[in-house]
Amino acid sequence: MLLGPVTNVNFKLVGGATISFGYLVDYLEKSGENFTLINTHKYPIRIRPIRGAIHVLLRVLQHIWKTDVIFLNSSRGGTKNLMPLLYILARVFGKKLVFRPFGGNIKEYTASYSSWRRWIFERTVLKCDILFLQTEALMKHYEKYDVNTFQLPTSRNQPPEAMLRGKRPYQRRFIYLGFVREDKGMEALIAARQALGDDHTLHIYGIMVEKKYEEKFQSVDKDLYKGVLSKAEVLPTLREYDVLILPTYYGGEGYPGSIIEAYSLGLPVITTRWKSIPEIVRHGYSGRLIDIQSNEQLLEAMHFFNESNYGEYSSNARQYFQDRFSTDQVNGQVLYQIKALLDTGETALKTN
Repeated sequence: MLLGPVTNVNFKLVGGATISFGYLVDYLEKSGENFTLINTHKYPIRIRPIRGAIHVLLRVLQHIWKTDVIFLNSSRGGTKNLMPLLYILARVFGKKLVFRPFGGNIKEYTASYSSWRRWIFERTVLKCDILFLQTEALMKHYEKYDVNTFQLPTSRNQPPEAMLRGKRPYQRRFIYLGFVREDKGMEALIAARQALGDDHTLHIYGIMVEKKYEEKFQSVDKDLYKGVLSKAEVLPTLREYDVLILPTYYGGEGYPGSIIEAYSLGLPVITTRWKSIPEIVRHGYSGRLIDIQSNEQLLEAMHFFNESNYGEYSSNARQYFQDRFSTDQVNGQVLYQIKALLDTGETALKTN
């Protein structure tokens, strides 16, 4: 039984979590696995806390009889409310329970729990059969708990050969892809656009979370903001650019999917020394790391790339993706560990 958020553009459910979950669903379908999919985000956010929870629990009870393992993929809401209930159901019905919290901030938001909520978290969520964590920092943090952890980094499919950029010359084309909100670095992007000359291109794509940027973008450059991309449009759009920019200081950041998507096509990345991002961006190899909220360093990094050094960075980014972030490799390990759990009652190799 696979539970998680399915992309829904109409409800503005387009982001790293829904995209990552979609790739897992696609992988299981391609592998011919038998699973029941339950969408945890079937309803808009304004009615989801009650109606959505009822829908999920009824669907779980409907299918639990023919289920061997319950696998929840969720953010903080699922950690707090859904996982404890699923833990009880899994233990009552004798099912295995697997959990993947999205992002890299489960340590932070659970630290703010009340004492009784923390007690529930430690005796339910941290007692699941497998806990898949996104970052190396989280793996290290949960070493002290008696929980079976495995790292599950963000991954993406290998793009078709025809989608790769090849040895196309460097053209000073920069792209931001993600939610449009202040803590994703919008002010730094606006400052960069104001400082760059006409020989540079900078475009922003993503859901407008903070409406103030509609007017701000227009006042700087009417062509700066390009709207929202569907999943199918992401790679064809990315390949038209040279470098991904992500000047984020967003609190929930883990391994941003846009970085992995950029790597898959050979785009190097300019991003921040923030949370676990330096685990996946090697400064001077696959991209450039800057301090958060540093307009000066962002502009300097953008001017760093040129016709002479770009080819090596592009090749490195593509190789880094193949070595670490291919969906077949990452999700193949997920399936392997779950099957080992079902076959023997234990995972193949404990990493905590």
